Amino acid sequence: MEVVAALIYNSENKFLICQRPANKARGLMWEFAGGKTEPDETPTEALKRECREELGIEIQVKEKFAEVKYRYPDVSIHLTVFSAEITEGEPILKEHAAMKWIYPDEIRYYDFCPADVRILKKICRSDRGRKNKKLGVKGEKLAAKYLARHGYKIVAKNYKTPFCEVDIIAKRGDVLSFCEVKTRLSDAYGSPSEAVNRKKQTQYLQAAKFFDGGDLTVRFDIIEVYKGEINHIENAFGA
Repeated sequence: MEVVAALIYNSENKFLICQRPANKARGLMWEFAGGKTEPDETPTEALKRECREELGIEIQVKEKFAEVKYRYPDVSIHLTVFSAEITEGEPILKEHAAMKWIYPDEIRYYDFCPADVRILKKICRSDRGRKNKKLGVKGEKLAAKYLARHGYKIVAKNYKTPFCEVDIIAKRGDVLSFCEVKTRLSDAYGSPSEAVNRKKQTQYLQAAKFFDGGDLTVRFDIIEVYKGEINHIENAFGA
């Protein structure tokens, strides 16, 4: 089956992902907007039609970003992903269960269709992905300095566990804080803390069990870094 999909970025360097309906194959997994090409369509025509039907938007299809062949138990697909730009309308849910604008560094917090994995890795290696990573590193450094100024001892940074990578683990008194740092240039598409979804929270809870914190009280914080300003949200989630 020939399948086309759109890689659409917004002005904040986020790209659009959509969640498949629960009643379809690979239900509730995430994917790019798009669908199968009809026999009488070119890839460009098919992608424009799919985005119109699924999201109510008109797009300009640009260069081919990547392609992959993948065999599912029920179907084999040839997936071609094109860079695209919205020329008319705002995305609305017409077929999918949900949609999100995410940064490349948030990919790991969503369950994507297996065929998309290689595409997602290429996004992370792209100029946009590297730029996003540099922004995140800068934010984590600012957050660590902020914590140190406020009496915290940095126990670990970018602590890797089987569940996720914890940005900062810091200790003050008898409290051990697991800190997720979110750095943003703008709040046009929601506050930084809104990006900490339920899956990410669950991963942090599992990471805390993996880390040997002794008898310390564990706390889960979010540190928003927005235009160089710090907003430290204590007890942001979990228990």
